Amino acid sequence: MNKWTVVIVGLVFTLSVVATGLIVGFAVRCSDSNDDQTIAPTTPPSVTLPLDWWQETIIYQIYPRSFADSDGDGVGDLKGIEARLDHVTSLNVRAAWLSPIYESPMKDFGYDISDFVSIDPIFGTMGDFDSLLEAMHKKGLKVIMDFVPNHTSDLHRWFTESKKIDPNNYTDYYIWADKRDCKTLICKDACMNMEPQGCPPNNWLSAFGGSAWEWVNDRAKYYLHQFLKEQPDLNYNNERVRQEMKDVLRFWMNKGVDGFRMDAVSHLHEQPGYPDEPLSNNLGAQDDEHGYLDHIFTMDQPETFERIREWRQLMDEYGEFNDKHIFSVAEAYTDLETMTKYYDVADMSFNFELIPIDEACHTGYCIKERIDGWINQMGTTSRWPNWVLGNHDNHRIATRMGEAYVNAMNALLLLLPGTPTTYYGEEIGMLDHGNITFNETRDPYGLNFGPDRYQEFSRDPERTPMQWDSSDPAANFSTSNDTWLPMHPDYKTTNVESQDVVDDSTPLNVYKALAQLRAETAFRTGAIELADGSDNLIVFGRNDVNAGTKSYLVIINVGWHDQTYNHASGSKSKVAMQFGLEFSVDDIVDITAGISLQPAAFIVLEVYD
Repeated sequence: MNKWTVVIVGLVFTLSVVATGLIVGFAVRCSDSNDDQTIAPTTPPSVTLPLDWWQETIIYQIYPRSFADSDGDGVGDLKGIEARLDHVTSLNVRAAWLSPIYESPMKDFGYDISDFVSIDPIFGTMGDFDSLLEAMHKKGLKVIMDFVPNHTSDLHRWFTESKKIDPNNYTDYYIWADKRDCKTLICKDACMNMEPQGCPPNNWLSAFGGSAWEWVNDRAKYYLHQFLKEQPDLNYNNERVRQEMKDVLRFWMNKGVDGFRMDAVSHLHEQPGYPDEPLSNNLGAQDDEHGYLDHIFTMDQPETFERIREWRQLMDEYGEFNDKHIFSVAEAYTDLETMTKYYDVADMSFNFELIPIDEACHTGYCIKERIDGWINQMGTTSRWPNWVLGNHDNHRIATRMGEAYVNAMNALLLLLPGTPTTYYGEEIGMLDHGNITFNETRDPYGLNFGPDRYQEFSRDPERTPMQWDSSDPAANFSTSNDTWLPMHPDYKTTNVESQDVVDDSTPLNVYKALAQLRAETAFRTGAIELADGSDNLIVFGRNDVNAGTKSYLVIINVGWHDQTYNHASGSKSKVAMQFGLEFSVDDIVDITAGISLQPAAFIVLEVYD
């Protein structure tokens, strides 16, 4: 008997599940090994019923600059997104997250905001946004905005006032600090010929490389920027700043948006006194890289969780008054233990445990370990699972794992318990554009490291325009020959139109089928029973606690070699979906006879007695 704890309508029950079922008692026999793998079922997260909308949907991330260009300027815009909503809904998606569309000088492509309550003209007008919002709601799509609370643009009115000799009410809207005297031992060699600014207040480093401090002559002080120098950090010790940012949330909630992705929240607060941070001792990290230091004074500070808790309370109050739930998800690249703290103050914290999956993590053992790590850390609490394979800051999964594995990895993403997030283009297996030259590079993270090292850091390869069809000049993303980033040259063969055909093996059609299968009760609310890892296979069962619901067995070959799955019990099974095998949907399969899966193949079986 396996003891699974399930939370139903706020009450905790202990449910006993008889181990006659999905995977208990099975053995996996490798094609190159006689060793059998045994089962160690993973304790599933709890389920609170009924589910809210954000727990039932797939979240689809739209990077507006790269999704669809309606006016031919080579940059995506709001009207372009509206024209492509049918594609989004065809994926069985019910929520879309829009990366920043606010007024911005675009030093960091929208994450440097000069006005939090205006639309940047490159994307359109507020009227265009209102039209998009209405269209999305009519199609049953929830709208999640990117809330960027850590910093503003250096052209924001608050900062232009704050840096003046007489900054009036904006004196402490940002983090200002005095210089270190050049006569001190620590600064003697570092700031020769750097009077009057001396040297920075401490050794803190920007996430984009180099010092996190910038000197302003008028105030004769340094300001903190944990990203670009054009992105000064707000001072959340200032009550007026806290109120200003609450007003931003109120503005967009009043507009009718349904939730917020909260950007870079790990950086909201810093240790008072601004002490130097210790070295990280990360192998290979150079002294100008963020990873060179251990960020114990600039990330995940206790006050950070209080700020997010205040925003969550504001959203809850608004939602209660307006009879809707305002969704919140935190972006925090941090360890699993700290991630649980973000879960306690938001609906979710993005789970990035699948982001490191690549050629170095291409086995069932490795991937199971990453899934186990997250589930074990979350435990049997009410923290809702979620999974992310890619986003605008990380290489695409087709590049990390190989094009052949796109379907297999989407199966993993969509059939694990909880809320999956899909980055635009991953439904058709878009690849990174690995041949963008330094002169074509737009990402400041890459540019900061110069022509010799830009490819190590640039995020442009995963941000290239969406590939809608094979037409010239730009795959129907734009009519322009000069798109903001160059099109990936494979758009002639990898595009939506070429995959939206009768062939059910195209990545797009596989994705749609998986999204439809995910709507089954076992996948939406069911527990997960995860098999021991193996060289190539990741195997898990999904079953719901309610009598009469279907149970499923998912077998995915994520490795480099063929491998056979053997089930020791006599359960009958019917093919619900497959890729790379010779079965058809509804075929009856004797799983005790063994199922051989080649690399990148997967099968989903409905299992019954």
